[in-house]
Amino acid sequence: MKHAVLAVACLMACAACGGSPDAPASEDVDGSETAQAAAAAETPTPDFAGIPDWRPVDPADLLLIQVEDGMIAIELADWIAPNHANRMRQAARDGFFDGRSFYRVIDGFVAQGGRGEDPDAVELPQYPPLAGEFAVPASTVTFTPMIDADLYAPMIGHVDGFPAAMDEAGSAVWPIHCPGTVAMARDNDPDSGDVEFYIVIGQGPRHLDRIMSVFGRVIDGMAHVQALRRGDPTVNSGVIADPTARDTIMSARMASDLPVADRPAYEVMRTDGQAFFEAKQSRRNRTHEFFFETPPPVIEACHVLGPVRLVEQPDHD
Repeated sequence: MKHAVLAVACLMACAACGGSPDAPASEDVDGSETAQAAAAAETPTPDFAGIPDWRPVDPADLLLIQVEDGMIAIELADWIAPNHANRMRQAARDGFFDGRSFYRVIDGFVAQGGRGEDPDAVELPQYPPLAGEFAVPASTVTFTPMIDADLYAPMIGHVDGFPAAMDEAGSAVWPIHCPGTVAMARDNDPDSGDVEFYIVIGQGPRHLDRIMSVFGRVIDGMAHVQALRRGDPTVNSGVIADPTARDTIMSARMASDLPVADRPAYEVMRTDGQAFFEAKQSRRNRTHEFFFETPPPVIEACHVLGPVRLVEQPDHD
């Protein structure tokens, strides 16, 4: 049962402040004087010369999952989990996900689908278990740190649009669990993931950081993920018993396998560039008159994901 490790209580979603000029207005912060002083410290502006604000998403990294409510676009992350990303590419090209479902959906936690526990998914020799991919050497990625304190890691920041963390020695980096994070489900064995994945739909279950293989994040279509029908978390860990009550995965395709004219084209704001630096500073120091009580100058990596925009494809003859 691949949901064994994920059979935990769902997290309560934090109610956003309606009408806020920069919702979500409520954020979890470390209220200690030390953390607030560190966050309030003047941050020198780095040299961003030569760094563009946006980067295109490679169609070879763009997984498109179609559900009845709409299309979910996932950017795969070879920088952290190349084998798991390739497994998703392979399974999509095999048509494995077509007709399967999101069979375990827990409000405020995750939407889980793919392999499932149906009789035809018990033995899948074409998809042998994968060795876990949990962290990478810091020297292999561009990690852009934040100055804000974090409860789960010595340092947080971003890698190529993905929220991430770094160890105290500065030697290892790993992606963190935020809304939209996509990872492979597994059994108790750390090396038991195959073709069953989950998407985080609630507040970040950070206790899963570094023990689950994160291989992507949703860059478009989270509204369709949030629209998936829920199971009861108190009954069989949220598995929806009635298959007819589950949301079907109508198709899963790699954008690179579609005709160029049919591919959606996305750009992600570079998280090592000036625009993202300024966005973080703005979120950290809220000066809008809406805030008659000034919030602590602290932000979380999960609240400042790399922005994404849909761009028009050039005309093709």
